[in-house]
Amino acid sequence: MDTEVIDMRQQLLGHHLDDLLKPTKLLKRAHREAENVLNAHVGMKTDVVEHDDDYTVTAELPGFDKEAITVNYADEWLTIRAHRSQDDRNDDGRMLHRERMDADFTRKFHLMNVNRNQIQAHYQAGLLTVTLPKTVADSEGKIEVQ
Repeated sequence: MDTEVIDMRQQLLGHHLDDLLKPTKLLKRAHREAENVLNAHVGMKTDVVEHDDDYTVTAELPGFDKEAITVNYADEWLTIRAHRSQDDRNDDGRMLHRERMDADFTRKFHLMNVNRNQIQAHYQAGLLTVTLPKTVADSEGKIEVQ
């Protein structure tokens, strides 16, 4: 067969393969993103409780180092992130079986009227507890009607 015909077929086939792979790449990315969201909800079970003067957020994060957990509050959103990575080797040995995988969890909660300067976070025994005091309504200028 003529080399020009072969080159043309390879170019056409390569072009069509790229077009065929685009939806596959898109689906794989969507799958990864959906898996991350689901894992965060399953892997970081969280309770949010509102009290009169604060919010308390408690998240289960067993097996995480305290240094691998970040807590942020910005624009009325509390963001909790946790990252855990497992080494392929353990004490110079080969990994024969693995069930503890790398994990990246992120959860966000919309909490309004928070005094951001008084937020406290504590991590103990696999539980992260974040206390977010509410801002006190400013009563200056208000005249009580009697």
